[in-house]
Amino acid sequence: MEPITLCGLIIVAFGLWVELEPAAMAVVKMINNSCFFTAIISQSTVQKPVYVRRMPICVAKASYY
Repeated sequence: MEPITLCGLIIVAFGLWVELEPAAMAVVKMINNSCFFTAIISQSTVQKPVYVRRMPICVAKASYY
């Protein structure tokens, strides 16, 4: 693609974003405040910590020989 065309495309994309940003943010806010979305988020399971057992020192030293 030619550099002038690429620059024009970037300018048009930026102009569209500036014009449509309030509408996009309103849609995002509406989705975040919906009951369905909050029900999905609140049902996530709590992760349990993974307990890692440490290798005994005598076993760790024996592997070096």
